Amino acid sequence: MPTIANEDQKIKELASATAVDEDKVRVVSGDEKRKAFIDVTKPEVLKAQSLNELVQQLGEDMIMNKVLNQLIIDFRSQVRGKMESFDNENESFRYDLNEIEGADYLEWKPEARQRKSLEEKAAEILAKLSPDQIKAAQALASGNK
Repeated sequence: MPTIANEDQKIKELASATAVDEDKVRVVSGDEKRKAFIDVTKPEVLKAQSLNELVQQLGEDMIMNKVLNQLIIDFRSQVRGKMESFDNENESFRYDLNEIEGADYLEWKPEARQRKSLEEKAAEILAKLSPDQIKAAQALASGNK
């Protein structure tokens, strides 16, 4: 049965899309507030322990198709990261195509994604704020306005 978040539940807990255990996968709702999740039994194909097992279960063509499609998504994401940045002051995106147009991507390879801790994310955000903005954020966090 799906679980719907109440005010006491931590969004972080709900948004965790990792496996609950080796036999289950947590599926989180697609809405921006991530208010619902359900733990679903893993299909056998997700229990594969090697590339050979996946090829046996799905076939080489399917595996190649899935891998190449994911690599395209990774490539686009990296290029997009160089192309756009968010301008906090104007609350809009800025686009810079110059760096991309002159770049040589023939030797591009995917990189392992490094997830940042909440503390690292907070430190990055705080570094961009003025002292007054930091004080206002601390007041909000402690329940004071």
